[in-house]
Amino acid sequence: MDPYIEDRDIQKRSHYKVLGVVPTCNDLDIKSAYKEMLLAHHPDKNGNASTTINSIQEAYKTLIDPELRDQYDDSLKRSIQRQGFNITGDGLDIYCLDDFEMEEEEECKWLKDCPRCQFPKSIKFKESDLIENGTEDGDNGFDIIVQCESCSLWIKVKYYEINEEDDE
Repeated sequence: MDPYIEDRDIQKRSHYKVLGVVPTCNDLDIKSAYKEMLLAHHPDKNGNASTTINSIQEAYKTLIDPELRDQYDDSLKRSIQRQGFNITGDGLDIYCLDDFEMEEEEECKWLKDCPRCQFPKSIKFKESDLIENGTEDGDNGFDIIVQCESCSLWIKVKYYEINEEDDE
């Protein structure tokens, strides 16, 4: 069972979150997630889970049908755009690198759950993005503007270059 799904909140979530899939998923992902969620939330295992099962079935029916999915995606985008996030005056919320989870693989990358749509790790960028796209902020630091892969929210990330000499 996906820990991202909680019975008490399931009706407040998008169909993608109900099934535990990303908006870029394909039909096979949707079918697989649907079966997994039905098994995990079956009434024989969870007592009275009819509301949860209904939400899972509704999400599946909507996302598996291309026309319904397009309509749903359009309405979801409009809803998310109406919510908006704007506390800086320039239309972008500001975060620092410390607000992100860092993963070190071949290249460092930073990940964050979107503050608007709550999609896990949907705001991400790599060290090369900082080098190639970062701009000086006039305060001895740099800014990079990044976008959520799920809902199109743009945020500004502030960071400072650390010289290896400064670390010693």
